Amino acid sequence: MFFDLPRITVIGGQSAGKSSLVEAVSGINVPRDPGTCTRCPMECTMSSSATSWSCQISLRIEYDSGGRQLEVSNTTLFGPCLTDKGTVELWLRRAQAAILHPHLQPSFFLDMDEATLRQLSKKGQDPDDAGPRMLQFSRNTVLVDVKDPDIVDLSFTDLPGLIQNESVDTIEMVRELVVSHISGQNTLILITIPMSDDMQNQEAVRLAKSADPDGTRIIGVLTKPDTLTAGAIGLRQLWRAVIEGQEHPLKHGYYCVRLPDDAERARKLSPAERERAAANFFDNTSPWTPAEIPDRKRFGIPNFVTDISRLLVGLIEKNLPNLRRSVDDLLRKCVADLEDLPPRVTTEPSAEVLLRVTSFCREFSEAVSGTSNKSFAQGNRSCYAEFKADIYQTRPNFRPIAHDEEYLHPSLIQLDLRDVRDCIANSVGWELPGFVPFDATKDLVARFTSLWREPSLSCLDDIFATTSAFVDTLLVSHFGQFKPLENHIRSLTNANIEECREESLTTLEKFLAFETAPLYTQNIELLESQRNFWRVQYRWKPTYEPEADQYPDERELMANVQAYFHVSSARIIDYVPLLIEHELHQRIATSLQQSLFDRLLEDPKKMTQLLDEDPVIADKRRILEGKKSRLLEIKEKLDAFRSND
Repeated sequence: MFFDLPRITVIGGQSAGKSSLVEAVSGINVPRDPGTCTRCPMECTMSSSATSWSCQISLRIEYDSGGRQLEVSNTTLFGPCLTDKGTVELWLRRAQAAILHPHLQPSFFLDMDEATLRQLSKKGQDPDDAGPRMLQFSRNTVLVDVKDPDIVDLSFTDLPGLIQNESVDTIEMVRELVVSHISGQNTLILITIPMSDDMQNQEAVRLAKSADPDGTRIIGVLTKPDTLTAGAIGLRQLWRAVIEGQEHPLKHGYYCVRLPDDAERARKLSPAERERAAANFFDNTSPWTPAEIPDRKRFGIPNFVTDISRLLVGLIEKNLPNLRRSVDDLLRKCVADLEDLPPRVTTEPSAEVLLRVTSFCREFSEAVSGTSNKSFAQGNRSCYAEFKADIYQTRPNFRPIAHDEEYLHPSLIQLDLRDVRDCIANSVGWELPGFVPFDATKDLVARFTSLWREPSLSCLDDIFATTSAFVDTLLVSHFGQFKPLENHIRSLTNANIEECREESLTTLEKFLAFETAPLYTQNIELLESQRNFWRVQYRWKPTYEPEADQYPDERELMANVQAYFHVSSARIIDYVPLLIEHELHQRIATSLQQSLFDRLLEDPKKMTQLLDEDPVIADKRRILEGKKSRLLEIKEKLDAFRSND
């Protein structure tokens, strides 16, 4: 429903006579079974603008199997246009079965006979059945469009009857379904009230009065007067008082109808015969006789249908200005939504594909250079900053003492003077006494620089993941309108960037090998500056070692290793990001477009197939265009109504 359109909603308890009332009003037979026979809303539109009788059934799907409202509804025809009234009941059974089995295609039910439908219903309610269950109730709607030259123009929605002997969840679901349909201020609430029960027991009455406390939208329909026995004098007089407005008064009052029983239905009485039978009952049964209740407008289906049709027309006339505004607003929004969809392709397919590829590659290249989509470059810079912090975490943590408990600082590797002395001792070869072996320097440097591989590879992996996600966003943006094209370009693009990643990894591994051997730098000034700085940091401090300095060589080695670490780490924290940018991002930016062109032009005919529009977008376009068409029809009818004012 686009907006709060004036309409009539029929509610009532289980076995309140709703189905019989619907049959009497619409002239069609509806499914009738023991217990609850209506398990989803049925929206019936009756029109006299026809020369012969016909009926078209449709399904309107607005909710998924879990009862959650869909973003867009879908209305589809169900079966052929019927011209035989005797077939309507079976087709309604089929339509309701299709609604209650959302896991099956509606076409599955088109040829199903009544016996099979009943068996399927029993199977669907069997708790031991392991297959997909039939829904007990559904919010989706069966639409019934009846055209009959002899009928009164009317539209109404018949809802499942309020139930009591089911699970709490099921009872509440039906109750919420009813409440949602009667809450609109333009909804006339038609309550079927069986006279075989007390008014105080009618939950439908309570729900209606809760939705409409002033009672301006409520109409009562009293059913089953023929169930009151001759001896129930008090009860008959009570219901007479209700009809005459003396008890439980309503603004629009109550109507009393006598509907065919099962035996009369089996005889397939004509509408005229049913009306004569009802009139004979009211004319000859106390206290409904003309002598007792002279006002006969409250009895019988014809009077009831005429009055509620008049009420509905009055409601439409009253709300006509608001309806026009609502239609205009919805029409504008519908047009805007259509304009927001990707435009239909009007160019030659190959040209369209290549133009989109060019635009896609250009946007990626601009993001790499930092001239657009700056969040991409900003995210990469953040990742490189984390990489720098990870490298600094591997710095040597030398402790210029010989006792662990006196100098504690978190680090991946912690070495004190005794540890360094052991390293020197293990590195001694044929050096002259008094010389510190260079192997000790290489050993200590390697202990720390060997830790750089893991954060370097992690940095490449993180950047690649960010790049892949960004590329995927661009793919959806440039090709999402055409899912086959999007998937094909994604496959080709992923192959290209994966190749660039492999080449980047190879180059990164080679660069990391540079830091293993030889230990080399031409940045002598920085090396010497750092060495002098760390000599001061590691000099003998009496507070740590009360005796004379026993570790001069160890302290000097610590300073040398720290100095070289500073020089070499300064290289890697710059060159790893530069390497990734050059070998990964810039390589993709310079190679991707030509790679895609080469692959696409291998089979130019395939590009036509790739431009099949995404079914989701195509469906949305179709639904919006259908909605626009229906709104234009409604607008035209409202304008015509205004011209006849």
